[in-house]
Amino acid sequence: MVNISDNFDTVNERLEKFNSWKDHSPKYHYGKKELNPNDNVVAVKTNMQGESTWNWTHNLVTSNGDIYYAKKITLKKGDGTAYADTDFATDGILFHHDGSTSVTSSTIYGCMVLGSANTTTNEADTYGVSASGSTFESGGYDASHGSINTTKTLTANYPRHADADGDNSGGATDQVTWAYSWTTGDFDTTGATDLNGGVIVDRATNATPANAAKLLCHFEFSSAFEKTGNDTLKVFVNHTFEGGA
Repeated sequence: MVNISDNFDTVNERLEKFNSWKDHSPKYHYGKKELNPNDNVVAVKTNMQGESTWNWTHNLVTSNGDIYYAKKITLKKGDGTAYADTDFATDGILFHHDGSTSVTSSTIYGCMVLGSANTTTNEADTYGVSASGSTFESGGYDASHGSINTTKTLTANYPRHADADGDNSGGATDQVTWAYSWTTGDFDTTGATDLNGGVIVDRATNATPANAAKLLCHFEFSSAFEKTGNDTLKVFVNHTFEGGA
């Protein structure tokens, strides 16, 4: 006689095991690495041998960044008239300008700046003012720095949605991607403090952003890293728009 056990899990027990497995499983992978879906900032450093390393983190969109997106989506003022790039410039939030054209007689507006300061991001932050400790400016590798200037305008034809760049682990159809790219000769942090984070800022016609220069977003890398003169670097910032009540 064959004894057949009837000690099977109930439907609820099997569902509980599945949910436990799902909770502990990676959300998704990129290049065989587990990623946190909240890590919307992607830094890709590539050496002379073509070997790339990725660094992921998440950002904080500032209060000024929220205002920017509201105005960019509507392109209308409160009275219904058009809100143009000249208005973005006047308000100090022309983040999407790539420097290729002149607005109010200047080409110096939106850019990304990387830096070494160990900061705590806050929605109220500006370039040189922090509500939570050290300012980004205190370690910013900007145009005023003696030997390292990471100031970089937006890559052409960004921001965009559904970014198809293979280096970007984001780029979903509900995301707006901002991209910035540095060549080997753009800057070299060898012998200096490693890169620890960055901002998207409107310089408002100044080579170096003023203390009160407004930020779209501010981020800290998950681990600091250097960029040598033999490395290229790309940074992608992917902002997701999610439905809500």
